[in-house]
Amino acid sequence: MNKHIELIVRDIKKNTTLKANTIHVIDAEVHVAPGVTLTIEDQTTILITNGMKEKSKLRRSALIFDQGSTLKAKRLYIKAADENYKAVKQCDNGGVWFLGNFQDATKDTVSVTVNRKKPLSSFNADLIATYYLGRHDPSGQTVKQKKNAVRDDVDGFSILGVGKHEWNVRAIRSFYSADDGIDITNSHVSFNRIEIKNPMEDAFNISSSRVEIHKSLIIDVTKDQRKDRDIFDFEVDDGSSFIEIYKNCAVNICGCFGDQVILSSIDLPQPNPNPNARYAFKGKSLKRASLIYSIGKD
Repeated sequence: MNKHIELIVRDIKKNTTLKANTIHVIDAEVHVAPGVTLTIEDQTTILITNGMKEKSKLRRSALIFDQGSTLKAKRLYIKAADENYKAVKQCDNGGVWFLGNFQDATKDTVSVTVNRKKPLSSFNADLIATYYLGRHDPSGQTVKQKKNAVRDDVDGFSILGVGKHEWNVRAIRSFYSADDGIDITNSHVSFNRIEIKNPMEDAFNISSSRVEIHKSLIIDVTKDQRKDRDIFDFEVDDGSSFIEIYKNCAVNICGCFGDQVILSSIDLPQPNPNPNARYAFKGKSLKRASLIYSIGKD
């Protein structure tokens, strides 16, 4: 039995519940407004349409949880869709964004500014799984166009300025994103499980952020003809970046480890100094926590 399709083309400005028996299609740059709670029933699917949207700052459809908004979900699936509102294995959209009130942050024309007089964001889910989100670099760009952020590539899953008291999303899966699998900017967040599979560029891009992973980290960046694709890419514009892999966390990672990223671990082997060398490890951080970090420019 086919599910009913509900089109969402305007910002969500009042408390709303998305039902699991409906496929919800984001066909614009849609914001969940400050003070608004978006409740999503277990195993709900959201589609984000591909293609140009002139009225969008990102020039694509996207789902953006604004600073001060709330998500209440269990298992949520977000996929790319074509103009007929069918899920497709192609990336040409603005992805999903979470904006907090922890620290100032800016990326791809999207910004947050901390205001302690305003409420914190609240993002709660057992699992958010994303498929084919984000946007590739356009081909044939001029130098001027390359400097214009709205014409640049966009990550599949973005977290900006979010603190630990705002973030309670236990697991993320990011599969086949157009740019980085997960991008975290000026944030401090914690996860039980993260899985990233075959992004177009880097798997885990962290900018001046601290990320804690407690139970499982799986990253597959299969080597192919594409260049500049690392497991970890850390930026330090506003401070150092850290991933802490907790004791007894299961780790299964393969790809190029990442240039100028430092690994401090008893259990995980040190990466080859050659930045193009393949790195692979499957096991647990058994004896103590492992730390991956950068205090200098990557």
